[in-house]
Order: sequence, then structure tokens, then C-alpha cells
Amino acid sequence: MKCAICQREDLALTREHVFARWLTQRVGSAGPRRAIATVCGECNAGWMSTLEQSFRRAAFTRPRTGPIPAPDRATIARWSIKTALLLADANGVTLVEPAVRSALQRVVPDGFEVFIARRRRSPAKLDYDVDSERDLVRSVAVHVDDVTLTVAPTGALTSRAGTRLWPIRRQLLRWDTLPVLDAAT
Repeated sequence: MKCAICQREDLALTREHVFARWLTQRVGSAGPRRAIATVCGECNAGWMSTLEQSFRRAAFTRPRTGPIPAPDRATIARWSIKTALLLADANGVTLVEPAVRSALQRVVPDGFEVFIARRRRSPAKLDYDVDSERDLVRSVAVHVDDVTLTVAPTGALTSRAGTRLWPIRRQLLRWDTLPVLDAAT
């Protein structure tokens, strides 16, 4: 077997809970749809752990008001794509082709957009939706607290999924002016 991210076969594999323990403790469990991925120990304890810490700072260490700085946008986008990739894999479909996956260790890979919105009346504070048909993934929405992050191949979604977070827009993006979606969206 290969690591779901770096695609190496020569490293010991670990079972990765797609939603980190700190996140499930912070906002609640994903319930019966708890997703597990197989990644190597090097990815799991290395860059993925660092990315989780960066996401935690960007999304939870200060109130979600005011501008979303460009470095936080990049962190949130990269975390969203990593999480969406693993959730798609856990559901037996492919969002990110194997040849592109290792780029996530350093950057947000080309060919993807990430949309962000607030979520009204969310029944679960931590959940996800994989929109796929056969083996084709149209999008993966990750619901974290009152925020929805939707990842899709470039051009696959419209602004109905929220405001485009990535690729970075030149306009100022603010937490308090994000569109609000109904929980069913």
C-alpha cells in the first residue's frame, strides 16, 4: 500500500483520523461518518501535523471577524484540500490525482478552488459532504463549526458555494461579510 499523500510505498503506514482529535474535541465529533485515511508516519507526524496547527491558529485563535489575511487564506485552503482529498478517498472516490498529491506538502496544488461561507443552523458542528457520480468527484464540502469550506476542481462550482477563498482574490476578504448558507446547502 501507498501513503495517500506522498504515494511512497517504503514507509510505515498509519491510520489517520481525517478530523484531528483537537478539532473533534473543539467542535464535536463527525459522528458515525468518522473518516480514516492511510498515510505514512512521515506525512502524518510531519507536515500534516504542522498544517493542523497552522489551521487551528488561522480558524480558532482569534474571533472570526475582520479581514482574513492572505497567509491564513493559504493555510485554510491547503488544509481544506488535504482534508477533502482524504475524505474523498475514505468514500472510495478520487478528488486529487496521485501525481499531484505530494505538492500538498508544500503548497496548494493547481487546478482547485476553495470556497468559504458561514453556515446557518448547522445540525452538526463537524461534518462533510462528498458530491460525486461514479468515480468523479464534483466537490467536497467540509463543515467546521459555523464555516463551510468547499473544494472542487477549477471551474466546477459557482459562487453558490460561497466566496472564493483560493486562488487568492485581490479583493479584501472578511470573516464578517462571508455569505451565509443554509445547513442543507
